[in-house]
Amino acid sequence: MLDIFRFAKKLYVQALRNILSMIHKITLGIHIGHDRSAAIVRDGKLIAHLAQERIDRIKHSNSPEIPYEAIKKLLEWCNIKPDQISGIGISYTNVVIEDILNQLSDELRATLGINDIPIIGVGHHLAHAYSTYFTSDFNKSLILVADGAGDIVGAKIEAESIYTGHAGKIKLEEQRLQDFGLMKTDRRNSFYPDYMHQLDLNKEISIGRKYEQLTYLIGFKHGEAGKTMGLASYAKPLMELEQPTFSGLDFSLTYQEYLDKVNEFRVQHRLSWYELLSTQKESIASLAQLIAENYILTILNSINSKGDYSDLCLAGGVFLNCLLNQRILEKAKFKRIHIIPAAGDDGQSVGTAIYAYHQVFEGINPSSAPLPYLGISHSDMAIEERLKYFKLPFQKLNDSDLCAFLAKSLSEGQTVGMMRGRSEMGPRALCHRSIITDSRPESMKDKLNKLKGRELFRPFAPVVTAEDEFKYFELIQSSPYMLLATKTKEQYKEALAAVTHVDGTARVQSVLKEHDPFMHQLLESFKSLTGYSVLLNTSFNIAGDPIVESPHDAISAFLNCDLDLLVMENYLVIKSK
Repeated sequence: MLDIFRFAKKLYVQALRNILSMIHKITLGIHIGHDRSAAIVRDGKLIAHLAQERIDRIKHSNSPEIPYEAIKKLLEWCNIKPDQISGIGISYTNVVIEDILNQLSDELRATLGINDIPIIGVGHHLAHAYSTYFTSDFNKSLILVADGAGDIVGAKIEAESIYTGHAGKIKLEEQRLQDFGLMKTDRRNSFYPDYMHQLDLNKEISIGRKYEQLTYLIGFKHGEAGKTMGLASYAKPLMELEQPTFSGLDFSLTYQEYLDKVNEFRVQHRLSWYELLSTQKESIASLAQLIAENYILTILNSINSKGDYSDLCLAGGVFLNCLLNQRILEKAKFKRIHIIPAAGDDGQSVGTAIYAYHQVFEGINPSSAPLPYLGISHSDMAIEERLKYFKLPFQKLNDSDLCAFLAKSLSEGQTVGMMRGRSEMGPRALCHRSIITDSRPESMKDKLNKLKGRELFRPFAPVVTAEDEFKYFELIQSSPYMLLATKTKEQYKEALAAVTHVDGTARVQSVLKEHDPFMHQLLESFKSLTGYSVLLNTSFNIAGDPIVESPHDAISAFLNCDLDLLVMENYLVIKSK
């Protein structure tokens, strides 16, 4: 009798799942490794994405475990039960995904309480390609994926991959592989020539890992390549380099390459390594930047030499480099480029969710429409509960009054921590989890770097209305995700000193009224007071911490640094009170 009951229950659950699937077609995307994350596609549209670090508060959240906290938060926010999911896509790094899929599937099915749905492994670079092409507005596009390392292919590992996207389908065209490198790339035997073993010198390395290698050499850590990019603007490269000549991905780049040139420079100038790195850190950072730009531009210009592709999609951690992206727009034969804001591995789950949807249901049309606010938001009740828990006095204002108050405060040099709406995807805060302040006084750079505990050489970004982005900055295309570093126009460099880097560039974020009405209104209010629709925008966090996600995170950061004001939705906290 018990067996009959169990069989009937199984039939009922399966029938219920089939009914729910007919109502909504849902797939879940997961990425494991560093920058773990989850994403959801429903009825052919990307509706949610969340990095695990935003929840567990561990920068980059590097772990071999499935990011259940991010999955749970997303499902709850989207009001989706696990048994409504019809397929799961999953990616990792440095594995053969098919080899570990059974183990991961067993764990997922047991933990989420789901059976009989496909769980699909997606190759690392393929997931990157899906993530960027299907969040673009392009029908036909060339796709370049470049990162530190992808998945294992035969006896090697993915380095760079070229795909084409056309009419909602993706095809691998060419792939370069790198050798298995050292187990811990941040150890001295991966970047100091004297420490390197002869067996490693001629191993092939990816462009992304070469940049990372020089990042470690100058003293930065894992995940700090952005610091190298910022430092590169302070000097010319350590040496002149010829543009490499090759076709497509037919090139060699080894562990020792360029490191040997750095060592030659050191010997020639009779410097110890300590002396070299004490005096030439900026020049080595500039060298790393030049190497990456030279190789990426050669790849793209050789592939698209006749300009057959006018649109380009980019993904992989290499393309979080704003200077490189701008150079691509300026020097490669493309009219438009698209980079998913979560270009690093946190964007993998977007690709796996979309890939799974393609396998389980019909295809998806590329669209940038859902970007970039795909995280979770927090209710007034949750915000008030935390404010009362911390015993903080607060006001609740309507949008117009809040904008007017903030614009005046910002024009007087006050700093604001802002948590509004759904959180943005990727490592760049786009005004939903940002610190904002006046874009004009140069002294604001030092003030904010000290406030956040950052190095004083690091730049800050401008946020500007979409209507005025081309007025102030030498943009070739609109820049909504802070992924392009273009020149501030000469006549505005002094006026916008706080958001103009030492090399005259600015990492622009533009805001359309329909995408973020509140921020657009705030920028217009600031303009009415100062004449400039530009504010300084930086991530709402203290150095070493992930960007804030929840009211608790926001209040904690606010109380532990010298911010003047805190805004959470329409709640305002003034520190002086």
